Amino acid sequence: MARRDGVGDPRDRSRPTPERPPGATMPAMTPEERDAFLRQPRNAVLATVDAHGRPHAVPVWFRWDGETIRIVTDRGSQKHRNIERGGFAALCIEDGRHGYVTAQGPVTVVDPLTCDERLALHTHYRGAEAAKKIVDRGGHERMVLLLLRPERWIG
Repeated sequence: MARRDGVGDPRDRSRPTPERPPGATMPAMTPEERDAFLRQPRNAVLATVDAHGRPHAVPVWFRWDGETIRIVTDRGSQKHRNIERGGFAALCIEDGRHGYVTAQGPVTVVDPLTCDERLALHTHYRGAEAAKKIVDRGGHERMVLLLLRPERWIG
């Protein structure tokens, strides 16, 4: 049973904490909580399906702009090829403790990636000074931007 706000059923997940033993349910995040959660630099795992129907799940960095999840990858990488073929992905973002959100939806590819887009991602995770040093070395020319537009949220 889905809630009217588009967030999945809170019974779909269980996150044990010292206050909540395994098997107890954790209510889903509100849209405001989810937005704040996604705006932090967090670890994420991008899941796609390869040409043989096997799952392909890899860690990625991302940026949330309030509507779209922005992921940078090398042109021709496995995740890029899977997206070009299937056009759909899931991204699970976790906080290193017990909190997580999963977004599922269609993905479009923007090619080429701009230097500014790559700089924004690295700044989000590393800070302005370190990001500039990395991005000034080049490399964005061989990368693409994946835009995941969530249609379904879990967590």
